Amino acid sequence: MIETETFEPEIVEAELLPAEVAELRNEMQSKIAEAVALGVFTGKEAQDWEDGFEACDKLEYMENLLDIIERFVQSGLAVLEQISDTLNTPLLNDKEKCDWQNQAEGSSYEGKLDLVNKLSTILREVSQLKEKLSKLLANPLMRGSVAQEFDKKFVEADSSVKEGVLTRAALAATEIATESRQVTSHVHSLIDTRQFEAARQALWVTAMNILTDTERSRLVSEIDRAEIVHVRESFKAAA
Repeated sequence: MIETETFEPEIVEAELLPAEVAELRNEMQSKIAEAVALGVFTGKEAQDWEDGFEACDKLEYMENLLDIIERFVQSGLAVLEQISDTLNTPLLNDKEKCDWQNQAEGSSYEGKLDLVNKLSTILREVSQLKEKLSKLLANPLMRGSVAQEFDKKFVEADSSVKEGVLTRAALAATEIATESRQVTSHVHSLIDTRQFEAARQALWVTAMNILTDTERSRLVSEIDRAEIVHVRESFKAAA
């Protein structure tokens, strides 16, 4: 009887060789450490990647994970750059920019994406408030010094209270408009009673910080014309 030789099936899966595993582990740890240093990974994310690597039971899985982490880090850096570009705006004050940057560096990848959306919404709202404030401060009745003060307050205020600055500016504009009408009415009353000198005093003392230069010039012309007419009529009456 002829004996047949029995062959063991060929093992096609690569064995985990200690030297190769150590090399891949060092490479993975290096990439993880770099990602943490760049602010791409949080401590928890770093640990998750390390655990994922150690769970691999084949070299090809480890190598594939290295390719994945490389793409993931590049994507994370792109998000960080997007956050940095978004924060490069005068619509947020320096403290807010610092707070948002710190929050970004301490957030997970998904957290960073969520932060970008939140920032975009806040900046859109602040931009709308800024546009309204600019139109309000462009009103001639809003004196230069007052306009500059509100503009400065708006820039320095946190985004959460900028709407309050706009509200106070609108109230100030309303008050100035009311005072302007009252002064103008008072001057007209003095003109009607031929108290020309008192009308001039009201313009240059009482109304100095209320009326615009254009309004004062217009009222001065009215006083002058009324006084000239009054003098002419007095001469005619005396003749």
